[in-house]
Amino acid sequence: MKVAAVVVTFNRKELLVETLRGVRNQTRPLDKILIIDNASTDGTREYLQANQIFEMANVEYIALPENTGGAGGFSHGMRLAAERGYDWIWTMDDDVEPVENCLETLLQYCDLSQCINSTKVFTDNDEIQYWEQYFDYATGRLVDLKNASFANGKPWCCVNVACFEGMLVSRELLNKISPPDPTYFIYHDDTVFGIKASFHTNVIYVRDAVLRKKIYGYGAVTKMRAYYMVRNTFRLKREVFATGLVGESSKFTNMLFFLNVCQLSISALLEKPRVEIFGSLARGWIDGIRGR
Repeated sequence: MKVAAVVVTFNRKELLVETLRGVRNQTRPLDKILIIDNASTDGTREYLQANQIFEMANVEYIALPENTGGAGGFSHGMRLAAERGYDWIWTMDDDVEPVENCLETLLQYCDLSQCINSTKVFTDNDEIQYWEQYFDYATGRLVDLKNASFANGKPWCCVNVACFEGMLVSRELLNKISPPDPTYFIYHDDTVFGIKASFHTNVIYVRDAVLRKKIYGYGAVTKMRAYYMVRNTFRLKREVFATGLVGESSKFTNMLFFLNVCQLSISALLEKPRVEIFGSLARGWIDGIRGR
């Protein structure tokens, strides 16, 4: 069994080295580490060179000509790893650091699932990020179960979404549903990947496979994040129903969906009540409705 890690980065060179430290120190060594650099401008290549990262035999650095977002970076890396014949692909963002036995723990579940997700613990305060979630087809909402399964003693639970921060996915599954669509850029690229995966395998979330997450929360609202949050929520719903596997939308479920997008937009404006955020949200609504 050959396992490759795909680590996507953009302008976080110090955190990236910490991520690579965790990836390199696994009790189950990786066969390959692919670093996908999304056209960083902070001297990432030189920093990695100064920290002797390129001296490791199983590390490969791939600099993309432009920033393709997390979606594009993972799409490129996962496709490359699959084409090279790696059986399992471990995706990693540049602000997390896996504990030493994380990969070994994930691989214990490879007979149960082809899409296995890790638990994230924030380094700031040791808070566990709740991630037992379920995508509700009617409203387009992610229903948060607050890790209820873990609280009741289960070491793993089923979900129907995925997260590219520590997800272990099989090449066999990638052959069925393809890597993520790079035009999502950021936001919901991993959600829709998990939904599609759930039609083929048990998508699971594992309690004892732990990543240390260095940036607290879910990210501040920016113009770019506000736009993609709204546009990609429309796109996610459209893409999921286009599979024909979840029935058809009704007028009632469409109304619930619109209310959910309204709630997302209002939350963004309350967090950062600025004209540019309102403009980004408006563009997200327009492009989302028009399917652009």
